[in-house]
Amino acid sequence: MASASCSRVARVVPSAARTGLSSAAVVRWQRGRCGFVKVQAVHISAVHEQRPAAAFSRCSHLHVAPQRSILLTRRAYLDSVDRAVAVQSMTEPMEVLDFMDKHSDSDTRTHEVALRSLGRLAARSRYQEVVGDARFHALLSNLASRLDDCDARMLSMIADASARYRTSTPELSALTQRLAEVAIKRKDDFNPRNLATVAIALSIRGVRDESTIEFIRSEAIQLMDDLEPSHCVMLLEAFRRWGISKGQIVDKIIERMSDEVDRFTAHDLVDALAVISRLGLARAFLLRQLCELAFNSLNQFDPRQLARMANSLAKLRFISNEDIDRLADAIRPDLEQLAASQVSELLFALAMVDARHQSDLARVLIAQFMASPGGVSAMSSSSLIDFAWSLAALDLIAKFEAEFKAVLEEIFGNRSPPQNRVPLMKLFDVMCALQLAYTDLGVAVPAAWKAACDDADRFEMDRLDTSQLHNEIVKRFDNLRGAANGMKWQLRMQRNQSCGPYRVDMLDEETQTALDLEIINWPTSRHLKHRLLESQGYRMLRLQYWDWRSARTEADQNLFLEREVTRLFEAHPLAALDS
Repeated sequence: MASASCSRVARVVPSAARTGLSSAAVVRWQRGRCGFVKVQAVHISAVHEQRPAAAFSRCSHLHVAPQRSILLTRRAYLDSVDRAVAVQSMTEPMEVLDFMDKHSDSDTRTHEVALRSLGRLAARSRYQEVVGDARFHALLSNLASRLDDCDARMLSMIADASARYRTSTPELSALTQRLAEVAIKRKDDFNPRNLATVAIALSIRGVRDESTIEFIRSEAIQLMDDLEPSHCVMLLEAFRRWGISKGQIVDKIIERMSDEVDRFTAHDLVDALAVISRLGLARAFLLRQLCELAFNSLNQFDPRQLARMANSLAKLRFISNEDIDRLADAIRPDLEQLAASQVSELLFALAMVDARHQSDLARVLIAQFMASPGGVSAMSSSSLIDFAWSLAALDLIAKFEAEFKAVLEEIFGNRSPPQNRVPLMKLFDVMCALQLAYTDLGVAVPAAWKAACDDADRFEMDRLDTSQLHNEIVKRFDNLRGAANGMKWQLRMQRNQSCGPYRVDMLDEETQTALDLEIINWPTSRHLKHRLLESQGYRMLRLQYWDWRSARTEADQNLFLEREVTRLFEAHPLAALDS
């Protein structure tokens, strides 16, 4: 028995060498009823230690080998695995491209690994060099030609690998468009994870034809009862990128998330809050569930997750000063772990809730942001704009004038206005602050930036003209009357009116009373805007979205408005200001 066993191992050693495997490990075969089957991996050095070399020669007459076809199949499989492992171990993108150019006959799995590795290795400085290389284009072309033979799992892996690239190129777009064409023919083939992966990848790469979106929608509805929280988050983000923020599919995904809230991991919870805030979804029940889960276990989150959570909740206007204090206490011991982008997120969250009582934390964050590796020139425009707006909103420009000016000089001097209106609207607030309160800084705003910010603010304010929520409030003011400090009042609110450099949701010209509704899909809190306009003599009234929604009946809404207006006029009497 010992001799036969020795022979089986001995016969595999040469075949392992021929397939390119290292001599460290080989496959052990054993004869069964259906031929040879793989039993285990055997370490060659261990075999030699256990058996002297003479033992192998004594057993050489026992020739046992797999059938040739099985051996060839095994050899091809091992060769494929070796190539994929080799690509994964490479640390230079050009090394990967050179290897795949010489081994273009590699299987689909090796091509997918190469595509994924290149997305990981293509650093900012070499990104264009990689995606513009003819060998990279050949890799994408080879993958596209093999998609018809891929199963759902491999399609999802290729889609995921394609989504790892920072920007789209014509070649990447062609691959993902071809992948979408193949995927929609695979009805009922995708499991929840693979479907969610394909959906988010295609949306990232800009595939948005109706047939693809409808396929993902119908498959998601069919698989709804099997979706896990992470799948729900990916699908929500995909539909957001496709411009779908409401409707049956969104409602069903939100309902599924609410049903599965106990299965959320820390990562799932943070990602869920982020996508809900980007969508501007006013789903109070789910938000309360997620917040309760999060604040009961803050020690389960790392500093980056806490900063991101604070940022998302602040954008949703679903966080109180007490909540921000708890988050600040949890994150303070590990602030040094935050990258510059995360520092700006946390600082922005403090500014959104007007947490000026956290000035000590704000100062630490400002210093850490400015000391980040590479300085302001290495930071994204979004982070720089968040930082500038936060300084203005927290009224810290005077104390950090040099830092504020350095950031604006980088933005205005070295960057171009983005297409995205969100950062432009934040910067519009900063420009108004420069105009109304900080003219002595001498910061000149380039005409291109000023025009872009003005256009962004005007466009978003015009969109509110059709807002049903704003129309509700205007109707309530039509018959609303009250008294404050012995003075009767009745406001005649006009929609979308100019008020200094700003436009406000509503304005009563006679009393110079302006109102803005703090809606959850507006990129900045209105308290900076109101502080600046109050300095110009306006009475500013800011209504919180969630407070308004809690007033369910018409009578409750009238009572709420009367209370808020009366409180405003008691703080700023009509007679005193009008004189």
